Amino acid sequence: SLAGHGLFALGLALVRRHYLNASWRRMLLTTTLFLNLVDMPFVFCTIFGIVRNQYFYLGETVLVEIPAAANFVVSTFVVVEMADNCNEGLVYGLLTTLHNLGGPVARAVGNQLFGGFTPSLSDSANYVEDSRDFRRTVAASFVLSYGFAFASLGTLLLLPSQKAEAQRRKKTWPKRERYATITFILGGCALCYAVSVNMLSMFESTMCLRFAGGHGCAS
Repeated sequence: SLAGHGLFALGLALVRRHYLNASWRRMLLTTTLFLNLVDMPFVFCTIFGIVRNQYFYLGETVLVEIPAAANFVVSTFVVVEMADNCNEGLVYGLLTTLHNLGGPVARAVGNQLFGGFTPSLSDSANYVEDSRDFRRTVAASFVLSYGFAFASLGTLLLLPSQKAEAQRRKKTWPKRERYATITFILGGCALCYAVSVNMLSMFESTMCLRFAGGHGCAS
């Protein structure tokens, strides 16, 4: 953990020194592809029993911390450029809240999607048995998650390429109150959805609901 934090700090320093003027889109594209492609061999070697050793994952930590730092920095750049005088706290709070919603929403979607996989990913007995069919099911779940990560790169065109473009968009793009209304409504709906699914999946009496990723509760 200490080594990982040190490498992450090194990544931040490298970005500050060499990549402050690099394209944000290119940085996100490169780091997202790298992080997922590097993760694949570690995941699949473990799933299929080729290498199952906790120390095996130390190599991944060394490889991913620096690009992970570059990926993280881009989000802070966007916040800085989008904020104006007197609304820094509002902009920071809004953007970071929407960013942090990504994890809970992804887990909720994952619960619902993976609930249809067989053998069941939520049955601990399948992990103990570790059958060939179950290994394929686990591998398919990771392939799906990587697919979502790669598909998200299609939204990069919505991101300014650098601070100059971000400032130009702020000055020239139209401003409407409805944009703020839509943003808050979508964020609120996402929060309610994520909390509902994740909470229902935590309790034995409700985790069987199809909405929570179960197979349906007996009447």
